Amino acid sequence: MDDFNDSESGFINEPDKEFGVTTGLTDVEILRISRINVIARGRRFGRRWLLKALRPELRESPSYRRQLQKEFEIHSRLHNPAVVQAVSFEEVEGLGMCIVEEWIEGKNLHNLLQEGKLSKGDRRRIMREIILAVGYLHAHGVIHRDLKPSNVMIRNAGQGVVLIDFGLADTDDYVELKQAAGTPGFISPEQENEQHASITDDIYSLGVIMKELSPEYVGIATRCTGPLNKRPKDTTALLDMIQRKDRAPKIFGISFAIMLFISLAIIAGIRIHSLSRSAREAEKFISAAQTAADNAQERVSELSETNRRHASQVAQLTDSLHMVKERMNKAEMELEAAEQYTKMREQAYQEGCKMIDKELQRFDKKSFPIIKASPTTFGDSLKILTQRLKSISDSSAGMNKYPIFSLTDRKKIREDIYYYALCEFTPYNDKWLKEIYPSYN
Repeated sequence: MDDFNDSESGFINEPDKEFGVTTGLTDVEILRISRINVIARGRRFGRRWLLKALRPELRESPSYRRQLQKEFEIHSRLHNPAVVQAVSFEEVEGLGMCIVEEWIEGKNLHNLLQEGKLSKGDRRRIMREIILAVGYLHAHGVIHRDLKPSNVMIRNAGQGVVLIDFGLADTDDYVELKQAAGTPGFISPEQENEQHASITDDIYSLGVIMKELSPEYVGIATRCTGPLNKRPKDTTALLDMIQRKDRAPKIFGISFAIMLFISLAIIAGIRIHSLSRSAREAEKFISAAQTAADNAQERVSELSETNRRHASQVAQLTDSLHMVKERMNKAEMELEAAEQYTKMREQAYQEGCKMIDKELQRFDKKSFPIIKASPTTFGDSLKILTQRLKSISDSSAGMNKYPIFSLTDRKKIREDIYYYALCEFTPYNDKWLKEIYPSYN
């Protein structure tokens, strides 16, 4: 430990001596103006921030001001890497009251889909992360009501999903500013006529996104956008449907192979039985012919030749049966290999999950008590933990330990472990937030 303390660390180049930090927002620039809002960008504490304000002619309207405040109140209760963070509601010179949000470096999903560069694996991962993020909102009583590709950002660093724009979000604990809302094409039919927001509204929007992002799940997407009684009841049920869909082709393929070999064996058995019976009848006919006419040598020779042909056919069919049996034995060996392969995949997944659990428990017992004493380090520590969980999911199906895995299965195992990590991370994160910020709920 003494050797470690003797090491020297510092900047390679000396920092600017005139460098200072201001608490106000500077370099404010307007990015775009919508029908209701002004979207701008500013700088503070050396970081960029997104600013959301009202158009000048709407800034004195009590209803629009209250709607903006309601958006911040709902948005600020959410703390998740997959949800853009709202940090304050304050007066900004030239813009009036603004919601100050974190600035996301990345592209929105709408633009990425238009570029057409997303792989099938990327699309499936993004769809899962969107559903998980929406599930987090629902767990905290929030309905987004404006889910669409342009309201989903993909970070440049890590390619993680981030939900943005909570202007139409609602919760059951608000009794004011209740009205139908959404974007045409993504809003559920019942929300067009009802003021009460429901989880099924977001499920419908997820179905519309799924049709564009993951066409292989068109059946599931159709159920999401169908009648209310046919839709998944929540995001957990929706994820279960996707997982069953992903497993179905492999199970079907193995079952089809087994049925094919059984069918071949049955057909071969029927043909052998039929030809064997014909051979026995031919033998009886030859015996009767020899007894009735010993001098009919030509006839006897002809019948003997027929008998030999039948015998040859029987031998050929017997060989075919042996081949079918060999194929069946080979199929059994392949099935055993497939089962072993499946067990190895499950083992890799279980090992990864155990490592995730161990890492979360270690952080909770050892690191968090230290962080709790200095809450300002919580955000950076959480980023390091997230990177660690991602690293565990990436290495759990590594070449050194499981060289037999295909690249596709290796990627699938990583995705499943990362999905498990996100699910397990959320309750820990809520617990830590409550301990650091007692008012958090």
